[in-house]
Amino acid sequence: MLLACYDFPMSAIQIKDVSEEIHEQLRERAKESNCTLGEYVLRLIRADLLRPSVAKWKADMLGRPSAAIDTQFVIDEIRRMRDTAK
Repeated sequence: MLLACYDFPMSAIQIKDVSEEIHEQLRERAKESNCTLGEYVLRLIRADLLRPSVAKWKADMLGRPSAAIDTQFVIDEIRRMRDTAK
């Protein structure tokens, strides 16, 4: 009967070699979030998938135009701001 509630096929993921310490921390976080451990881990996965991969991010950054930065000016400005804040 439970399977009849799903309109689409679902897969399972098994994570091996999780230390007891990490497992306990995950269980606590899930409990604090009022959800099961599986629901909590699935939320983490979904949140991660909303962000671009490191490779995609790097490609996007390399595709942007670069700008020349006067590093000495930046250093001088930081020192000036630090000195005036005293």
